[in-house]
Amino acid sequence: MATKTNVSAKDAKILDMVFNPEGTMLPDKETETMLNAEPVVIEPELLKKLKALEGEAVLLAEKDDISGAIAKFTEVIDLCPTYASGYNNRAQAYRIQDNTAAAIQDLDKAIEYGNGQIAILKQAYTQRGIIKKQKGDKDGAQVDFERGARFGNPVAKAVSVQDNPISQLCGAMVMEMLTKEINASKEASESK
Repeated sequence: MATKTNVSAKDAKILDMVFNPEGTMLPDKETETMLNAEPVVIEPELLKKLKALEGEAVLLAEKDDISGAIAKFTEVIDLCPTYASGYNNRAQAYRIQDNTAAAIQDLDKAIEYGNGQIAILKQAYTQRGIIKKQKGDKDGAQVDFERGARFGNPVAKAVSVQDNPISQLCGAMVMEMLTKEINASKEASESK
């Protein structure tokens, strides 16, 4: 006869991560809400202009004119303050200049306006996770990497799994068992 065991929500999540590590990368309710939200609608003519200006900004960045690129991305954002891509790209330029405070602000805006835009969301969460990790905010970084992974960013997925404390514990346990098994095999072959 089976007995019923009460497990806390936190313990249930940990058990799920141990027995189903890939399952932690599946969309959660918040991610699904963001995915299913309607993207910000931008008039086609304005969108065309925004993309052209973004292209100019990227060319400036490629020529190591990061300040010029930031100015051009700012022009894009001034034309359309709800254009998530402009914030995401300007955040990258700010990161290059080590202006992480400005980058975080832009990434927050990219996430706010990026609903329904997987490419924007996976990059914004991953970039924000990188900054948080660099600043020592391991928990905040883990949350952002998990979200970036849920949106399909392979870097975020790799870092999320690598930095997950449960994955680290399981990895250590597996390595310990393999080491014991290898040592036992060596001892058995040496005693023959």
